[in-house]
Amino acid sequence: MTETNTLDRGTIAQGVIGAWRLVSYVVEDAEGGHRSFPLGDDAHGIIIYTQSGHMSVQIGSTGRRQYQDGSPHGGTDAERAATAAGYLAYAGRYTVSDEGVVEHLPDVSLFPNWEHTTVPRKATIAHDRLTLELVEPLIIDGKRRGGKLTWE
Repeated sequence: MTETNTLDRGTIAQGVIGAWRLVSYVVEDAEGGHRSFPLGDDAHGIIIYTQSGHMSVQIGSTGRRQYQDGSPHGGTDAERAATAAGYLAYAGRYTVSDEGVVEHLPDVSLFPNWEHTTVPRKATIAHDRLTLELVEPLIIDGKRRGGKLTWE
């Protein structure tokens, strides 16, 4: 991979294609300060971008408990809630804007608010690492926070 910046649409569009393994998922105050790891500092995951413009991302907490009944559509309400709280997943199409922003367009999502919306991420590729950052900070617990996911 070559080093790119967020303004190089063509290089980013080609550079993201493939499968990437999660290195870290961190949220921090927009002013730079408090850092947290929404799915733990050892979260694991994969993001895939295809040449045809499709993408899928799966990120999970390490050590999620198995359902006692062993059924993929079973589990107690508490087991299903814990499973969802420890996982982030969506899939659909993607585009890259002229500014080098990767725009995810989820058709399906564990977080239903993202279905059929645009989930933009500032993209940087350097030294075989893909960094995706929130374009706009989120308000979490009354504070502006940015998020960054690093993949290799």
